Amino acid sequence: MIPAVTIVTDNGGPFRSFRFEGFMTAHPELRHVRTRARTPGQNGSRERGFGSLKYERLFLEEIDDVLQLVHHAEAYRAEYNTIRPHEAIAWNRPLDVHLGLADPTIPNFPTPENLPTT
Repeated sequence: MIPAVTIVTDNGGPFRSFRFEGFMTAHPELRHVRTRARTPGQNGSRERGFGSLKYERLFLEEIDDVLQLVHHAEAYRAEYNTIRPHEAIAWNRPLDVHLGLADPTIPNFPTPENLPTT
């Protein structure tokens, strides 16, 4: 079977564990690719996602325990994928693009008309 999905991870402990290796072995449709050591730029979109989560949500709240952390992170994930338009997909929402309800090459909102001022 040819892998259908490639999972890119850093070299953190969870991704080097026997448990993760067993999971990957049990799913031949998955292919695991690790970034080079000490090169976070190779996984830039993931790093950027975590940065957005921290600066747009987590650093703005008083989070007292792990359950609150999970709640805030999940609320951000839901907002990010279902409510928030993304410039990279022509200002559509990821869920709409995933479900085939939006064209990622066509913006879903009217652009302002720039008229001459004189």
